[in-house]
Amino acid sequence: MSTLYLVRHAQASFFEDDYDQLSERGCEQARQLGKALADRRVQFDCVITGPAKRHRDTAAWTAQAYQTAGLPFPEPMVIDELDEHGADVILRQSLDTIIGEHPHLLELAENYRRSREGDNHDRNAIQKHFQRLFEAVTKLWVADKIVVAGVEPYAQFHARVCLGLKKTTGNQPRGSHVLAFSSVGPMTVILQQSLGLEHEAALQLGWRLRNCTLNRFLFSDDRLTLDSFNSVAHLEDDIVTYR
Repeated sequence: MSTLYLVRHAQASFFEDDYDQLSERGCEQARQLGKALADRRVQFDCVITGPAKRHRDTAAWTAQAYQTAGLPFPEPMVIDELDEHGADVILRQSLDTIIGEHPHLLELAENYRRSREGDNHDRNAIQKHFQRLFEAVTKLWVADKIVVAGVEPYAQFHARVCLGLKKTTGNQPRGSHVLAFSSVGPMTVILQQSLGLEHEAALQLGWRLRNCTLNRFLFSDDRLTLDSFNSVAHLEDDIVTYR
C-alpha cells in the first residue's frame, strides 16, 4: 500500500481583494505543518499541488521547513484538475439572479450584506453569514439547480477531480508517500470516493475541513481508503481556522 497525505491550503486572504494569497496566519500554519512533518522525518516521494497560488504557497512554506531541517523535499508538480470549483463566482456575479429563482436565499444574502455594512466590521459575523449563504448556494449547485455561465456543472467538476486523483495516485510505486495540496471542493470529492458517500453527505463532511488540515489515505491500484481525517495536531490552538 502507498500513502497519500492530502492537505487543505493554509488560510487565504478572505477579507482582501485578492483571496488567492496566504494570510500572515496562513503562512504560519504552513510553516508549522512543514516543521511537524520534518520533525517526524516523514519522507515524500512525490509532492503535488493544485494550480492556485494558495496551494503552491502552502507547499512552498512546507518545503522551507524541510530545507531548514536539512531534509529533501521533491519539487512540487502542479495538477490543474485539483483546482477549486467556481461556486464562489456564483455569489460574486449572479447572486441576485439566483435569488429570483430560489427565494429562500434572500434572507441569507441580506444577513451577509448587513454584516458587511458600516465601518466596524465583525469578522466573525461576516464569516458566519458568508458560510451559511455559501453552503446553501453550493448545495443547489451540486444538485444541478443552479447553472451559471463560466461555472462548470458539478458533474463536470466531480469528473475533473476524479481525473486529478487518478493522476495523483496512478503509476506511483508500491509503498510511495505522496503529499498533495488542494482545496475543500476537490478534497470533498476525494473523501466521497474513499467513503462511498452521497453528494450531500460528502458536502457536510467537507465543510468540516480546517485550513492546513492533514488527511491520510492508503491507496493501491483503484483502492482508496481513508486512514485519518482533518488532523490539526501540528498547529497551535490559536491559529486553527476554517476560513
